[in-house]
Order: sequence, then C-alpha cells, then structure tokens
Amino acid sequence: MNRAEYLWYSSEISTLESILKEIPEQNVIERLGYESRLNDARDAIAGVVMPDSHRLRLTFRGKPVKETYGIHADFAGLALEKFTTAVAAIAASLKGKLGDKGRIPERQQNQLLVVGPALGSFGFELELPVADEKKFFEEIRFTDESIKKIQAIFQTITAGTDEELSELIDEVHHRAVTNVYDFLEFQLQYEAWCGLDFDGHVFRFQNAEQLKKSAPRLAKSNIVEIDTCLEGTLIGVMPQERRFELELADGNIKKGRTDLIFYEGKQLSKYITKDVKMTLREIRVGQGNPRYILESLENVVPAVKDN
Repeated sequence: MNRAEYLWYSSEISTLESILKEIPEQNVIERLGYESRLNDARDAIAGVVMPDSHRLRLTFRGKPVKETYGIHADFAGLALEKFTTAVAAIAASLKGKLGDKGRIPERQQNQLLVVGPALGSFGFELELPVADEKKFFEEIRFTDESIKKIQAIFQTITAGTDEELSELIDEVHHRAVTNVYDFLEFQLQYEAWCGLDFDGHVFRFQNAEQLKKSAPRLAKSNIVEIDTCLEGTLIGVMPQERRFELELADGNIKKGRTDLIFYEGKQLSKYITKDVKMTLREIRVGQGNPRYILESLENVVPAVKDN
C-alpha cells in the first residue's frame, strides 16, 4: 500500500467516525451503512506501518543564491517563515478552523523541520511532523494536503485558466491564499524564485519573470469577494461533502460549498424542495465564474412569496 492509499483510508476512517458520533445509537438502520464502510476501511490498513517521516524539498534560485554553495541568511530565514505560515494557514483552512484574524489554529501541529540542505539549486529538505500512530490522520493528513495544494496553486497560476484557479482555491480561506501570495511576493523583492518537490511531484518557477507574471493572480485585486443573496428552491444538500444546489426561478442551478459541520448539514436538509433565501459569500477569480459559500446555517431562511 502506498502513502496516498494509506492517507485516503485514514481520511475515510476519520470522516466516518465523525459522522457516526452525530447519529444516535438507536438509529440502527441509518448507522448500518456507515459502520460497514468504517469496518472495511479499518481492515484495509490493519497492520500497515507507514514511515514516521515524509519530506519535501524547497529550493531557490536568483540573487540570494550562490549556485549550490549557499544562500543569504536573511532571505532564507524569512522565506522559510513565510512558506511554513502558508502551509499552516491552508491546513487550518482545510479543517474549517481559519478565521479572518488572530493566530493560525493548531500551527504547532503543522510545523516543518529543516533536516538538511537540498542539493542542486540551493534550498532545504523539510520533514513533516512525526505523528503518533493513533493520531496519524489528525497530525499529518492536512499538512500533506496543504503542501500539495500550494504546489497545485503554483502550477495553476503559471499555466491554468481563471476557472481552474477558482476551482482550486474554492476550499481555501482567503487569508490562506493571501499567505501564499505573500510568500511569492517576498521572493520577487529579492529577485528570487522557488521550486517545490513533494510526494513524487516537482514544480519550479522558470525564472523571476515568470513568477512576476504569475503571482498577481493571487492578489486581492484579482480575487473579488462579496456577500450576495440568492433566492430559489434548494434541490440538493450533501452534508458529508459540504455541498448544496439551489435552483433559481429561471431554472439556473447554482452549486456551492458550505462551512457547516455534518450535523448542521443535516439540519440544512430540512429545506430540501423548499423555497429559501440564502446569503452567500461570492468569490470570483479574474474572469472565472463565481463560486458560492454558505458560511452559516443562520444565512438560510424560508423565502416569502409575494401574493
């Protein structure tokens, strides 16, 4: 079993355990399917031992780098700080715990350890947190996903469409996107550019000019967020996936995600087939289509029909 498969089963176990906590024991039929999936997932990784560490290579080129010999200390220290902040922010965002202000939640759980230099262009080899076996999912999975998300963002801002970028950052809090942008802008100040090698995938900016053209796609001026009100018939709610579908009066269907926990998503389901008014966060990246986020159950109310 490879690491990706192990992480998938670990994620499945954690999700199913959370769902079952919300379903009363007496609801035997409702629990049956979830319990069966949980047992299958547990059996799949029973006895599997994964390595204690998982590493990535963060490398730099440009003015602060002296070929493969060294790197300016002031640049290196701040670059690492900004990168690890972006990793922690996205991890917290994926957990649904990142707010507009304040400290990044559970940042200590997402600390990266410098374990040596990365050869080639100069940089660093970093190790993800070492996890207790029983807490593997909680301590590792979101750090792992966060780094993959950052790598995908780098790839998309250089070669992807606005629509592809919108889809990619759909589940990421705007504050975390800003942290990624800050990391890139910091490099531009020093006329440097980075590469990221993780889990068998490698991305490297070609030069400072490519980074200069790509980074502004993550700037606040290119990502517009507003509150909007939509009215229609709620035709779909997926609590586990945190998704909803709303059919407007003209037949147009708007799809979006929610910040609701599973239990709140089940409560949202009571509005299925009913006319509602939803206050949503609308996000538009460049010329891409808008994305919609339901931030609270309080932002859904029955629609009042005119007589």
